[in-house]
Amino acid sequence: MIERPYYVQRLERYRDTGLAKVLTGMRRTGKSAILRAYMERLVRSGVDEDAIVTLNLEIAEHASLCDAGHLLAYLRQRKDPARTTYVCVDEAQEVRDIGSVVYALLEDGGFDIYLTGSHTRLITQGLSSILAGRYVEIAVFPYSFDEYVNAMGHNGQKADVRRLFGRYLQNGGLPSGTTLQLDEYALHEYLDGVYHTVLRRDVSASLGKEDPVLLDAIIRLLINSIGQPVSANGISRALSSTGRTCSDDTVARYLDALDEAHVFYRVRRFDLKSHAILKTQERFYLADLGFRNLALGTQGALLQGLLENVVYLELRRRHTEVYVGKHYARHICFVTHDAQGTAYYQVATSVLDESALNDALAPLRAERDNYPKTLLTLDEVGIASHEGIAQHNVIDWLVESR
Repeated sequence: MIERPYYVQRLERYRDTGLAKVLTGMRRTGKSAILRAYMERLVRSGVDEDAIVTLNLEIAEHASLCDAGHLLAYLRQRKDPARTTYVCVDEAQEVRDIGSVVYALLEDGGFDIYLTGSHTRLITQGLSSILAGRYVEIAVFPYSFDEYVNAMGHNGQKADVRRLFGRYLQNGGLPSGTTLQLDEYALHEYLDGVYHTVLRRDVSASLGKEDPVLLDAIIRLLINSIGQPVSANGISRALSSTGRTCSDDTVARYLDALDEAHVFYRVRRFDLKSHAILKTQERFYLADLGFRNLALGTQGALLQGLLENVVYLELRRRHTEVYVGKHYARHICFVTHDAQGTAYYQVATSVLDESALNDALAPLRAERDNYPKTLLTLDEVGIASHEGIAQHNVIDWLVESR
């Protein structure tokens, strides 16, 4: 695996601030490795190894510490009053009342706390109400394409980067998977293991007793709908057309479970006229495109959807909030909001045809504000401008930090 300085630096930014640091994301995206790299950095900076407490709550050795009272007592026992104690808890959602534990430690003082979680219940049920304003969430994703190129050991030559991009779209960017990229059989087995572990542990945690056949059918429909509006009713009707009856409420539960386990990311629409966040006609993007190949194979993949998926994840790495933009009947692929301001991104496979270019630019041109507007395509045109709308090759844009 490669170093991931972006995440380590974000942890460092909040060191000893009195805020709990929470790494969230799907399993096997590298959360634990990031924490280890950060702890090594602490040691190099002069922190004594004895001042670092590391726990993985999914291993048998630490099973008793999944009880909030036992965990709190253990960590207080490990505290050294003469120095800061650094606490790293992996898969912290396994503690039902983890928020109360963290709150007590922060009140005690002398602790700097780091957590990881593979399920949103760590935030929604554990921290958000008890620790409001006292934690920072850092979303962890599979390798960006830039990280993927680095992990594959390539020097960034243009021809190599273009070739790697096709492999990235097909195989995804799970960190451990990059070591298996040259062995398709081993990579398939690895992705299959991760996929079913996530479904068994995290999706099932939301659903309780699920119907695995129904879950598989919904996942396949979502994968085939990447980049398209999705609704529980639409999926229910699609299932009915195959002879399976399923209520909208049941489909909604399954969609929620997949979102909560970070298998898919639910993207809301943002009405650019009213500035309201809409709760209908959402889009769902996969946490890792390797799962698409696993579930459906390489045939029939719509390149537009795959490109949007990659761009969405990259925007999530770069910006705090990412939405689908709605302007009357038209839509802009993505609108970002954060401290840097607002920006618009449109994604298209190619706009060499004049009509395709006009279709892609029309929603951007309709916005009369001065926010940055970017068109991302696979066309090899360098950097172009259309009345202030920048056009970039999407692959170059993904690796521009190299």
